[in-house]
Amino acid sequence: MRSYLLAASLTFLSFTSQAAPTPTEVVESFIQAYNKHDVELMVQHTSETVRWMHITGTKVEVETSDRTEFGAAMTDYFETLKDANATILQIINSGSYVSTVERVTWDNDGEHLSQCSIGTFRVKAGKLAEFWYFPAHACDEQPPLETIEEDVVEPEIGVLQETQQ
Repeated sequence: MRSYLLAASLTFLSFTSQAAPTPTEVVESFIQAYNKHDVELMVQHTSETVRWMHITGTKVEVETSDRTEFGAAMTDYFETLKDANATILQIINSGSYVSTVERVTWDNDGEHLSQCSIGTFRVKAGKLAEFWYFPAHACDEQPPLETIEEDVVEPEIGVLQETQQ
């Protein structure tokens, strides 16, 4: 009997000692659920009052403002894009915020398409509380070379001057 209690205690301790997922792990798990097209699992990674927003120009448009709306929107999304897949190209964690650069790929009438977008997620108590996406763009989009060259300011090289008075 004691060995059974010891085994049960060790099992319980291993479950309780597991650390809560980091904000980055929450976002990565959310994207994995997206790639499985598992709306139920995606919803499990969100808070009850999750807000999904798009930033367009000077406006922030609220796509969904709770779990139910989010689940319905993703169900509709996957009905339209049956083979959508996301890859995180870059990820940055800053406290409870995680920003990503994501490439989404899908097929349209035999043509393989992709686009990239920057997303920022706020994680609260291990769940996505809010997330914002910037407008999608071509993944290999680069600013024109002439724009880059015009914006470059050459450093001034010369004698350092005393700036204290």
